[in-house]
Amino acid sequence: MHVFRLCSEDYKALDGEGARLYGGRWNSVGLPLVYTSQHLSLCLLEQLVHLSPSLFPSNWVAIKIEIPDSIKGEEIFALPRNEVDAKTIGDDWIRSNQSLFLKVPSSIIHSEYNVLINPSHPDLKKVRVMETSPFIIDARLI
Repeated sequence: MHVFRLCSEDYKALDGEGARLYGGRWNSVGLPLVYTSQHLSLCLLEQLVHLSPSLFPSNWVAIKIEIPDSIKGEEIFALPRNEVDAKTIGDDWIRSNQSLFLKVPSSIIHSEYNVLINPSHPDLKKVRVMETSPFIIDARLI
């Protein structure tokens, strides 16, 4: 499976440090998590709804990641009712360390998925970064 990540150059490592420092929809501050999506375009939409244009990093990179098909993850088919429930589900999943990834529906496009990667899982060593390239956002979007 290929997934994509759009982030500042500062957070391109698959260590979950940005999410550990700031938290996110699916994790509390203090728990590392790598947010990826099935499509690069969904990565962009996920960023656009969370950042004001003045906060867009000038050093964005697009990362294509390969998770071997032999690695099985978990999947949630319906969005939790609220962000507190999502955080609880994500935190419990991270702490359990039972699987490398958790596939969750996007709150923006419910038929598309984000793929959360647990950087503490032993299978992370089997994950490969296939490509990293600069990402320039079209000014018309902001």
